[in-house]
Amino acid sequence: MEHWFAIYTKSRMEKKVADRLAEQHIEVYCPTQTVLRQWSDRKKKVTVAVFPSYVFVRFKGEEERLSILQTPGTVNFVRHLGADAKIRPSEIEAIQALLGEYEEVSVEAIEKGDKVQIQHGGMKGQEGKVIKTQKDKVILYIESLGLSLKAEISQAKVKKLG
Repeated sequence: MEHWFAIYTKSRMEKKVADRLAEQHIEVYCPTQTVLRQWSDRKKKVTVAVFPSYVFVRFKGEEERLSILQTPGTVNFVRHLGADAKIRPSEIEAIQALLGEYEEVSVEAIEKGDKVQIQHGGMKGQEGKVIKTQKDKVILYIESLGLSLKAEISQAKVKKLG
């Protein structure tokens, strides 16, 4: 089982980096989706990266790794615990399946101050304000019955509003 790796790219350079890597015969995956963008004078369908500034690669050996790093637009490998972060093939397959199944998929960073709605569990439908983020958890203040309730909940269980 060969792992995939994520690389950081310069802003809005994902597709160019992916094309350049493919020209070097390096296996690359740059998930994209078509979205409707509106400007003051027109609407247009554009293709955007699902994960801004990230491209996934699978390679053999240090020589290809160095070639990836030297590709214009590449910033660095995503690192975890001092090593290039490995991504299981099943995780890439899950992303591909998700993008194939749904017309519109977005990745939104949840940050302090965001208003969110709980999507699962006993408090489903409740809205709250993010007061802190920790790894994949958020701590919310939920105004209910005139009382403030502090709740720690998985980011996967909340949806960003507005």
